[in-house]
Amino acid sequence: MARRGKSAARTLEDLTLDSGYGGAADSFRSSSASLCCSEAHVPHAHGGNCWHLTDSMHSRHNSLDTVNTVLAEDAEILDGSGHCAKLPELEDVPWSLGEVESALRKDADAARDVALSGDLLARLSALVSRALVRVSREAQRLSLRYAKCTKHEVQSAIKIVLSWTVSVNCVAAALGALSLYNMSTEDKFSRGKSERCGLVFSVGRFFRWMVDGRVAARVHEHAAIYLCACAESLFRDAFARALRGAPAEGDNGVPKLTAEALEQAINNDSELWGLVQPYQHLICGKNASGVLSLPDSLNLHRDQQRSVKSGESHAYAQQELRTIEQSLLATRVGSISELSDLVSRAMHHLQPLHIKNHSNGTPVHQKNSFIHWEPEALYTMCYFMHCPQMEWENPNVEPSKVTLQTERPFLVLPPLMEWIRVAVAHAEHRRSYSVDSDDVRQAARLLLPGVDCEPRQLRTDDCFCVSRKLDAASTEAKFLQDLGFRMLNCGRTDLVKQAVNLLGPDGINSMSEQGMTPLMYACVRGDEAMVQMLLDAGADINSQVPNTVQKHPSVYPDTRQATPLTFAVLHGHVPVVQLLLDARANVEGSLQDGLENYAETPLQLAAAAGVPWTLHSWLESLRTCFMQHRRPLIQGLLKDFSCIEEEEYTEELITHGLPLMFQILRASKNEVISQQLAVIFTQCYGPYPVPKLTEIKRKQTSRLDPHFLNNKEMSDVTFLVEGKPFYAHKVLLFTASSRFKSLLANRPATENTCIEISHVKYSIFQLVMQYLYFGSTDALHIRNTEVMELLSAAKFFQLEALQRHCEIICSKNINTETCVEIYSHAKFLEAQELCSYIEGYFLKNMVVLIELEPFKQLLYDIPAENVVSDVLQDLERSLATRIHSIHLSSSKGSIV
Repeated sequence: MARRGKSAARTLEDLTLDSGYGGAADSFRSSSASLCCSEAHVPHAHGGNCWHLTDSMHSRHNSLDTVNTVLAEDAEILDGSGHCAKLPELEDVPWSLGEVESALRKDADAARDVALSGDLLARLSALVSRALVRVSREAQRLSLRYAKCTKHEVQSAIKIVLSWTVSVNCVAAALGALSLYNMSTEDKFSRGKSERCGLVFSVGRFFRWMVDGRVAARVHEHAAIYLCACAESLFRDAFARALRGAPAEGDNGVPKLTAEALEQAINNDSELWGLVQPYQHLICGKNASGVLSLPDSLNLHRDQQRSVKSGESHAYAQQELRTIEQSLLATRVGSISELSDLVSRAMHHLQPLHIKNHSNGTPVHQKNSFIHWEPEALYTMCYFMHCPQMEWENPNVEPSKVTLQTERPFLVLPPLMEWIRVAVAHAEHRRSYSVDSDDVRQAARLLLPGVDCEPRQLRTDDCFCVSRKLDAASTEAKFLQDLGFRMLNCGRTDLVKQAVNLLGPDGINSMSEQGMTPLMYACVRGDEAMVQMLLDAGADINSQVPNTVQKHPSVYPDTRQATPLTFAVLHGHVPVVQLLLDARANVEGSLQDGLENYAETPLQLAAAAGVPWTLHSWLESLRTCFMQHRRPLIQGLLKDFSCIEEEEYTEELITHGLPLMFQILRASKNEVISQQLAVIFTQCYGPYPVPKLTEIKRKQTSRLDPHFLNNKEMSDVTFLVEGKPFYAHKVLLFTASSRFKSLLANRPATENTCIEISHVKYSIFQLVMQYLYFGSTDALHIRNTEVMELLSAAKFFQLEALQRHCEIICSKNINTETCVEIYSHAKFLEAQELCSYIEGYFLKNMVVLIELEPFKQLLYDIPAENVVSDVLQDLERSLATRIHSIHLSSSKGSIV
């Protein structure tokens, strides 16, 4: 309580100027009352300046006196990074260390003489891989809007994740690579994509990485080019920044860069340090010491110096510099009016710089248009940046005696310039002229730990704010059109007529600012009932998103000439697709009458999403690739087998598919193909367990008391086993099996017969006779070391029940280490039931077994003199039986 009272008694003058970004070490207090903007201030990487604001702060009339505020007693709770969610670490990156070294030495003259150690390259690769994860995750979220990842999604993700300066460099590199790629069409078959783009990293490997990582259901090749160029640019940028601060080695002045020096350079860099941290939230605008600073592209003092050198009359006043930089670096606000003032000042400075940058990828129609902030967006951002300790309290109002609301414990607070950067990037991605509340929430999700929100979906009101730039009559028409769209979206059929009247002269086929009709929005949502209702109301089923942006300024580039069927296919709404096809929608979209059109058709989009294989087409493709020895294509086809539905498992799979796949397994002996085939065989075998062997219940026709077992008294036959006599009785043996009957058939009945038994141990023969005299296997005590020999003896004497009992014991002893040995014995003894059981075990666990050397030898390295039959043929036969019993028999699902 004492501590709480002490905190409450503090004034704003006592508040420390912290980085606002977490960590007790971030706090600092200066005795100076001046702005450290001269040579007295500490220089930071790349020209960024840190303001140590220590002027009197007890006056709240000028809200710009406060950059950020953190109570001194609460400084120890700010270091909460250890509890934050971590980024996933990549096991495989789409580049090699050799490619990284080549990329670093490609263009930089200074880097050609620098020694690049393996540790340095590995550490740099690990750090940049985190940036790659961040950009890919944002591109993945943005791709949900149109269900595909293009260069626009990657470019927007770059602008969202990377700082101002770094994103400009990466986007410029991506645009340059794509330009080279598009200009090199003449030799596109003789050079690879990376060479055509002028890149060192493999574009194809990035494309495969994006597909395997499921960045989107459809990944365009231009997206891979952008991401590849971005990664390469990031490597060069980080390396160049590290070189600037690296100490020179020897007399030649060559910088000496080590892994430790790289870490130190990045720790001092406010644009890179937070980017490569392992946490899911993005730390921006500060270095490892907790010092806030502006990026190099926003260096106000450099701009001022250039302005003065050029003889311009205008120069930044010292107070104006302070005001602008405070606006950009503010991390906490006390009221919505203060935030509005800060955003207004910041946007007034940032907007001209942003428009002046021609490599930011902003559409032409937006480069001369200022982006404004919706009031709801400011209220949302104020919710995240609000600091109750900074509120101006009325001294005439008695404070509340009971506090019901406390400040939210966001331990990491980014500066205002980062909120603006991320929110504006989201607004630009949807081609909007204004930042709305959802843009701010998306920024909070990225910048604050533990904050999440759903990805933004395609909506009719995404760009409605452009109506602010129209006159009163046009704005009224826009509001009426928006109301009509909303009425159609509510799903009430009785409002269709009224909604159509509100939409304007085009009626049911009116288009929004995004160039989309109500039918297109309904297809995006997958609202089957609404689609049917709009079709009944006369909606044009083959309407197209326009090409031009004059009338519809917010048209997304990759949706131009798209039709309602295009949007239904993109979002995978199969019932809606079927409904549109039944209504005679054109599968070629806007591609009609032989006109030139570069838009992807619905049919092409469906194919790009991966239309499930039919078994017949898959088998024929696999057969062709195998005959042509196209190993990479075989691997791709084998991987696609999982897309085939089990309903497709027909007789063709048994008669043509299995022979082909086992032929490939026998011929290729490639580890990747063998592993893929093992996966397929296990999948075909099914999830059901291997059928167990059951005991054979058979009563003997003749029985003797166990007392007569090996009893010389009254015995009429003697077996000589290993030189030892074993006494038995013919009356029991004649009916035991055909083998015993044939042994005794040619012997005189009146004499005591002596029969020599070879190749059987005395202890094993004793177990056989014990089974006969006791009449069952219950009294047998069989050791694991004896079971195979007893199985051999039971097979020789044709005792089926005893043989099955031994096979059951063997089946219980099967594991990955013993299965091959037991199977070899079973094949030698021709124990078919045990062999079938082990073959089922092989197929069930083939993914694991195919990696073991004994199993490989069993499949491939059978000596010519071995009597063991072809194991692959037996496996094929067992798998065919299994598939037939599960998928093709009249009683599907039964286990045999």
